[in-house]
Amino acid sequence: MKNIFTTHFPNSMKGLVLKKFDEGLAIEELEVPKPAKGEVLVKIDSAPINPSDWAFLRGLYASPKKLPVVAGFEGSGIVMATGNDFFSRRLLGKKVACFAPPTGNGTWAEYTLTQAATAIPLKKNLSLEQGSMLLVNPLSVIAMISIAKKKQSHAIANTAAASALGQLLDKMCRQNGLQCINIVRRPEQVELLKKNGAQFILDSSSPNFNTEMRDLFKQLNVKIAFDALSGAMVSQLLAALPKGGEVMVYGALSEQEMMVPHGRFIFEGKKISGFWLSQWINQQSMFTLLQAFNKVQKFLGTQHEIQIRDRMSLTQVIEGLNTFPENMSAGKILVKPWPL
Repeated sequence: MKNIFTTHFPNSMKGLVLKKFDEGLAIEELEVPKPAKGEVLVKIDSAPINPSDWAFLRGLYASPKKLPVVAGFEGSGIVMATGNDFFSRRLLGKKVACFAPPTGNGTWAEYTLTQAATAIPLKKNLSLEQGSMLLVNPLSVIAMISIAKKKQSHAIANTAAASALGQLLDKMCRQNGLQCINIVRRPEQVELLKKNGAQFILDSSSPNFNTEMRDLFKQLNVKIAFDALSGAMVSQLLAALPKGGEVMVYGALSEQEMMVPHGRFIFEGKKISGFWLSQWINQQSMFTLLQAFNKVQKFLGTQHEIQIRDRMSLTQVIEGLNTFPENMSAGKILVKPWPL
């Protein structure tokens, strides 16, 4: 079908291309793609650097994408062109948050082509910068709360809790009547979460951490813990959980293998499982996802602003990407493809 453009487009655009895992990015001139039926072309305003992006760049993230490819899993911008179909045309000219297509180029570029179904119109009170972070972390939080409720758990634990995801999870747990034990790695992160109103905070660098965690898990009857670290933390969480408890791993920031005594499974009935947002999304109905998008937008627009640590041009990303793992609790880094 014929595609619809709102204005004259250049033939080429700039994007950050990954050619080999763990060997950095390069700015390349790429052809501006033309949307087919069911697709939209988004002029990217902002795209965050998430832990999943960092893992993908290093070859540590399961993805069907083939190299070379433009990096970036999510972003926001204006829909500038659409396929000539009703569903796509309704987005023309609108501010949207969008996922990158699962097998195509990502959002760290001047333009991104994606499915209209994964472009979410932003409400008026949500900026493009905040909207660029609407999908990966907030949807993960919605999913975690949903999982906890299905397991009839009124309290959960979460590691790397000073991260953008962790701070959002604590606030949304409180809104949903869940208690959240926030596990951090440094004393200054304890102070950060206290200022944000968190009630239950544990510092894993404390010499009494394991005892304090076990006692608090028992007090609040924690049945499930979400873990972003992997490595030794998984064994510590399992030891603190009651019989039948579960650790759901959603990240591996420690980049260490987990070692767990077999008795935790045989005699205590505990288990380790994994959480992958892409899989969770595929298991939900469109109605459930639309409800989640509306809930998250309302929350971000009125009750929680995600902190932004830095804004980087494409050139600055190449020069400063290695600073990403440093002090992630200070806020998100946004990729800004157009001149700042």
